[in-house]
This record gives sequence, structure tokens and C-alpha cells, in this order.
Amino acid sequence: MHFKPVALVGLAACCLAPLVAAEAKTPGITPLRPWTRTAPDGAIETVTPVMVEGITISARPPVVTPTTPVPWISLKNNGAPVTVKPKVKKYGYVDKASPTYGTWFAEQTSVLPAVANGGDSAADKKQVLGAGDEDDSTAAGKKQSVIVQGKYRDGEFERLNPVIRCTPERYLHHGDLAPFCSPESLSELVGNHAYFITWYSGYFNTSKVRINLLDYDTLAVTSPDHAKETLKEFAFFTTEWIDNDLGYYYLEIDPTFFGKPFSRSVYIQIESPHEAAEDIDVEHVPLVKFLKMPKVSRSGNQRYENQTLEMAAAIPLCLLVFAIFLFIFHKCTTRAHRIGNITIGGHRAARRLRRLNRKSNKTYDRLDDAEAGAAEVKVIS
Repeated sequence: MHFKPVALVGLAACCLAPLVAAEAKTPGITPLRPWTRTAPDGAIETVTPVMVEGITISARPPVVTPTTPVPWISLKNNGAPVTVKPKVKKYGYVDKASPTYGTWFAEQTSVLPAVANGGDSAADKKQVLGAGDEDDSTAAGKKQSVIVQGKYRDGEFERLNPVIRCTPERYLHHGDLAPFCSPESLSELVGNHAYFITWYSGYFNTSKVRINLLDYDTLAVTSPDHAKETLKEFAFFTTEWIDNDLGYYYLEIDPTFFGKPFSRSVYIQIESPHEAAEDIDVEHVPLVKFLKMPKVSRSGNQRYENQTLEMAAAIPLCLLVFAIFLFIFHKCTTRAHRIGNITIGGHRAARRLRRLNRKSNKTYDRLDDAEAGAAEVKVIS
């Protein structure tokens, strides 16, 4: 039995097909084909969907309204997205249903004349912010994140942005790190992966914000008590101005953030145009750690969490094991081996001997016939 190298490689590739398919889903951020939508004011807008860690954001809504609960995106402590699929149980109960936000993101489409002209009575406030709120201050706090002039239709924002939204009930450390909801302080963010930074948009009285990443070590050396420092001096990465109404920003951990060190401790700070750009306060912002690659976990056997390393080790290992198996199989079946009354192998050698014997027997028969014929001729003569 003879195996060609091409067949060997092909068989190994078939064995590794599931691993290759899993590796094809590369993490990070990938833009998709744009599509257009009609805003409530009649304007035509171009929407560019983005795939973040295998999850599509701003995808085109389906034409037919789904009759079953729609999956939504939750976030881990470090801001990594995870898909949640609701299930309908008995009596119509929906398990793991998508979150509701009450009046935190109520839509304001008009302003009453009394308020527009400077009215500040309790009745005027309730008419604008929504009747039914018991306390004026509470109502005003809940309505700071209104979407002015109906930017989205009813429920359209959640369909385009299925990531769980940040509200004051989900503030980190019970509000000490307001307005952040993710990532959690001291969480780890791995290089070449994307994570969601989420905040309550009603916290800022502005339409645009941007995010700054500040180096912890530099701030610790310069100011051990983490007091206010100059932004331009310590921010090694700053985003463009983004819509505050979104309440999230997906950040891809770029390898250029590290340099030579394996990890880097980073403050995440949100800046609004109304704040002094040269003053920042890192006492109430999350402190996270950026890692170049996942740590090696030791639980019995050493296991790598990085899929790229697994693929690099699996391919040559499978080929080596398969080649050793073929070699042992060839050796075991070439000659017969007896273990007690059991004979293993030797079938190919026996078949070869029988084939040779048949050829030799035919040759001897021809020679005997030729000699016999010659002898008979001599006797007759």
C-alpha cells in the first residue's frame, strides 16, 4: 500500500476543516455594504453596517416584522459583546428578553411655547418631559437624553443598535464611575479584539463627545494622587467626535498601543466640548489593562486561548501523527507477527509469495511439456 504526499495533505486538510472554518471568523471590526434609510424628517441617510467581533451593528432591518423575540447583544465585564437569544416559555413568558429602558431615552419631538419662551413652572416641565413623573427633578434627570426632533422612528434605534444601552441603574461601582457602564475597572482587553465602551448619553448636555485613552504609568509617576492633569500630555489615543446619542463606542485594541511591553494600564476618559480640554479627572473613570495576547491559563494541562496559536500548533501536529500512524501500519502489515495463537499482519507478504509461486509454477510446466515432447519424437524415430 502506497500513499502519495498529495493524498496525505488532503486527508489532513479534511481533518482540520472545522478548525479552519472557526479561524476564518477573525475578530475585530469589519465594515459591511452600506444601505440607505429614510429619516422621520424625510432626509435620505446612508448607513454603513459594521461587524464587531462577529456581531453586526446597524444592519438593515427586516422587511417583515418578526413574530418571535429578536436576539440582542449583551456585554461582558470587559465590554466584549455576546449574543443573547430570548426563548418563549410557558404562558408566553420570555426568558432572557431584551432589556427595557423606561423613560430614560424618551423621544422629544416638540417644545411647548411656554417652555420655549422661558417658562419654568412645574406644569410646563411635566408637559415637555412627560406626564406621569412624580418628581420634577427626577423627571428632568431621566429626560436629559431625549432624541431631539425625532431622529429615529419608534423602536428603530434599538433595531439598528442592538447592544444593551447604558442607564444610571447600570453605572459601574454604584455610580462612582458615572456615566460608564463598561468596561469594568481592572478588566483585561486583548489586542486585535474589539470592546464596547458604553456610557449614559443623558449625562452629557451635548451632541458630540470623544474618548481619550490615558497612560496610567505616566500619570502615576507625575501625579501619584491622580489629580487633574493636562490632557494633551497623557492621552496616547483620542477618537474623533462621535454622536453622544449612541452611548457606545467600539474600540479595537491596536498592537501599536503597547510598544515593547506586554501589557499597559489605561484610563478611559470621555471628553465633551463644554469641558476644559486641558483639565481631566481620572478619579472617576475606569482603569483597564490592555494585553497583547491572552494569558496562558493553567488548569491541569496548559491551554492557549489564542486561536491563532492553536491553529499553528494543530496543523503540523496532525500531519506528524498521521505520518507516524501510516509508518507503523506499514511495518505491522508487511510481516506476520504472532502473539500467542493470534497472527497479525503478513497478508501482503503472503499474497506476494503466492503470486511469485504461481509465476514460477507456470514456467516449470512449460519446461516439462517441452522436454516430454522432444523425448517422444526421438522414440518414434
